[in-house]
Amino acid sequence: EQAAALQLKQSELDKVASELGETREGLASARALLDSQTEHGAKMEQERRTLEVEYRSYKEHHGSSNAQQMEAITELKLTVDNLSRQVESKTQEVVVKETQSEAQTAYIDSLRQKLLDAEAQRRALHNAVQELKGNIRVFCRLRPPPADELSAIQPVDVGQLRVSHGAETYDFNFDKVFRPDTTQQAVFAEVDGLVQSALDGYKVCIFAYGQTGSGKTHTMQGSNDPDSWGLIPRSLRKILRESESMRRDGWAWTLRASFLEVYNEQLRDLLHGEAGDPPKLTIMHDDAWGTVVNNVSTYEVTSMEQINLLMAKAAKQRAVGYTDMNAASSRSHSIFALYLTGVNEALGSELHGALHLVDLAGSERLDRSGATGERLKETQSINKSLSSLATVFSAKAARQAHVPFRDSKLTYLMEPCLSGQGKTLMVVNVAPEESNSHETLCSLRFANQVSQCDTGGKPKRSAKPAGSAATVPNPQRSSVRDSAASARNSERNSAAQRDWSKPGGVPTRKASTVPSGSRRPAK
Repeated sequence: EQAAALQLKQSELDKVASELGETREGLASARALLDSQTEHGAKMEQERRTLEVEYRSYKEHHGSSNAQQMEAITELKLTVDNLSRQVESKTQEVVVKETQSEAQTAYIDSLRQKLLDAEAQRRALHNAVQELKGNIRVFCRLRPPPADELSAIQPVDVGQLRVSHGAETYDFNFDKVFRPDTTQQAVFAEVDGLVQSALDGYKVCIFAYGQTGSGKTHTMQGSNDPDSWGLIPRSLRKILRESESMRRDGWAWTLRASFLEVYNEQLRDLLHGEAGDPPKLTIMHDDAWGTVVNNVSTYEVTSMEQINLLMAKAAKQRAVGYTDMNAASSRSHSIFALYLTGVNEALGSELHGALHLVDLAGSERLDRSGATGERLKETQSINKSLSSLATVFSAKAARQAHVPFRDSKLTYLMEPCLSGQGKTLMVVNVAPEESNSHETLCSLRFANQVSQCDTGGKPKRSAKPAGSAATVPNPQRSSVRDSAASARNSERNSAAQRDWSKPGGVPTRKASTVPSGSRRPAK
């Protein structure tokens, strides 16, 4: 209804603006005609005076009037009188049109102000709706099972599913459960409102979680066919379209993109194209953007063609490798960051939003991945960072005063969206095969723990007076985390990782009407 009202007001504003343009054109024509008539009248008056002088001179010399001259003088007098009346009439028309123009200008200004007020109300209502849905939301997406394998997962309702593992079954509740036949477009339709929040000046994070081969990269990136695009290209397309449509309301947007990966607990710039060793990357806090990475490559983007080129470049540099779970398994966590700056000079307002789209590496046990050598080191690093993420959500679910965001670079980067400043969506991807039921159960238990959390505060909107624009900074080197703190927390992370891998280890959670992850006797 708000969108319809805004569209109606915009149509009315366009109509009045068109009428004002026509009135101004008529006014200009009337003024031009008035000037022409005034000039013509002045010439006729000059000719009349000249003739009068000549007539008086003629009478003085001849002592009698000429009938033809008298007739000409009479006609000139009549012409001058007519022109004088026309000038007076046109002058009155100009006054009337100027009055109408001023009234229409005032009306347009009032409509424009109403439109701006309605937009502010829409933004407030949209944010209220998003907060009611939850500032940390969890969706679950089921990958289609192979034709020759049985499924261990049964969708029960829109937000509920049941998992069979061994002789027992478990129920889970989430904000949304996407069945195997759900299209990419339908998935994005549920995320659309969250992406809009980035344009409204909020920090937004969307991340995909799940075991290798469960469909995370398909969900986040999709394929080259626009109909099969994932959340990353669809989110960016929406932002580009919306930022362009907002120009008519006086907003000018600047969008800058970066693409990182966390590989073996090291930050890597996937868009670095210069020869030689890339500069060291460190994480810094920033008031406008939450967190930024200094020395990282950032590119201003204005079209999907540019974004597709950047994503293709990043895909070539991302670490992938063969494991028993996937022939081309992602061996790192990738983070696509988009920084949005919107300026409206008429309103004297400036918005700063950030959108982080995260594709996590696969979560699975070492014995199933079959990793050895360098792959073993990668898997251990992946599991350690995912364990740190689990620890963060466990601390938030328990409402602990200290949340160990700096235990890993992944959680450090995600801190602003998880610590009360932003909005976060987790999409847990699961493989439905019975052979994957253990990994599926672990993923769903972790997702269940996340669903019991909140960000711990009201999302912070980054809005400033126009002229105080924030830029993507490139700060001096700083320590990403303290090594002593890492040592103190390593044991806790290991314990958290062991808890998630236990078949019967349901994590602590708030009470709910339908217990998620509760056991049911197998039928």
